[in-house]
Amino acid sequence: MTLRKKQFFKNYRLANAITPGLAAIAAATVVSGCQSPISVPADNKLVSRSVTEGTPEAIYPDHAPAIPDGKMVWDQLSCAECHGADGKGVAGKGGIDLTNKELMGTKKPVDQYMFLLFGQPGRNHPKISDRVTRQQAWNLVFYCRSLSTPFLSQAEFDAIKPVFGANCAVCHGTKGYGDGPLAKYAVLEPNPANFQNFKRFYDRSDDTLYDHIANGIKWEGMPNFLNKEDKAKGVKFDEAYIRKLVAFVRSFHSTNVATLAEAKVEPAGNAVK
Repeated sequence: MTLRKKQFFKNYRLANAITPGLAAIAAATVVSGCQSPISVPADNKLVSRSVTEGTPEAIYPDHAPAIPDGKMVWDQLSCAECHGADGKGVAGKGGIDLTNKELMGTKKPVDQYMFLLFGQPGRNHPKISDRVTRQQAWNLVFYCRSLSTPFLSQAEFDAIKPVFGANCAVCHGTKGYGDGPLAKYAVLEPNPANFQNFKRFYDRSDDTLYDHIANGIKWEGMPNFLNKEDKAKGVKFDEAYIRKLVAFVRSFHSTNVATLAEAKVEPAGNAVK
């Protein structure tokens, strides 16, 4: 008797000692594994794509949206026909000025995502859910946002990084995961925000993030920074600098590095799920 068979009968006797029913299940499992896979009858109701379709909802990306990839989607969808090559809008086409900082500062990424994918009653804008993947939609959202608030340059990022490290990383961590020293070794209620949490931060407008940094959050550990100074770093936290900090926070959940993972959009009418 082979070692495999010995082990099978040992498992069979053990299962039978517990309950004959379990022994039967064990036997069926081993036999099916040794021969051919269990045949599962086709069920069109279960495999139909329409089963998972229903009320539109936000599906968050697998990785940080890439602004250059969003530009490729912008070009392939011919967004410039209404919004202009620079995003300022084309007269008579109805495209809003995407470079308007005041307007765009009020927009949440998740709301822009839902609008682009599924449209909105009363708004003359085509939905794109039948032409792009969810990741492509997020890439496009952050490209559109970059037209009013450009991604930080490498020089700007490098200049802000030590200031963030000295003033923010103690709670939020150097990589923004909310795991700084105070989060680990002190009792903070609630826990510091995790900037890598797409669902949370795509539900925040830039104006909201500015308010949280500038004015703090009452009854929580988030202090106010507006008009304070970091003399060691030679920085004053005025409105302009706090806006740069908002862009720095956005860099934790978006990127200016092209991935080219999903470059091609589908022709109209070919849904991509």
